[in-house]
Amino acid sequence: MNGWALIFALAGAALWVISPIDLIPEFLPVIGPLDDVVVVALALRYAARRVPCEVLLEAWPGDSRLLLRLLGVPREEIEFIEPNG
Repeated sequence: MNGWALIFALAGAALWVISPIDLIPEFLPVIGPLDDVVVVALALRYAARRVPCEVLLEAWPGDSRLLLRLLGVPREEIEFIEPNG
C-alpha cells in the first residue's frame, strides 16, 4: 500500500506540473510557477520520507548533513554527524 501511495503522489505531482490548469496563472512573473514549485517540493519531500534513510544517504552525492536537514531531522541531531562530501 505504501508503495502505491508514493507512486500516486509522484504521478499526481507530475500531472499537476504538466497540466495547463493552475491555481496561479503561469504568465504572472515570479509567482506564476510558484504553485508548481510548491507541489514538486512537497511531493519530493513526501517521497524522500518514505524511502529508508540509509538508501538515501548511500545515493546522495553531497554532504549527508544537508540531506538530513532537507528531510527535517532536527539540527541538534545533525551537529554530531561527520560530513561525507
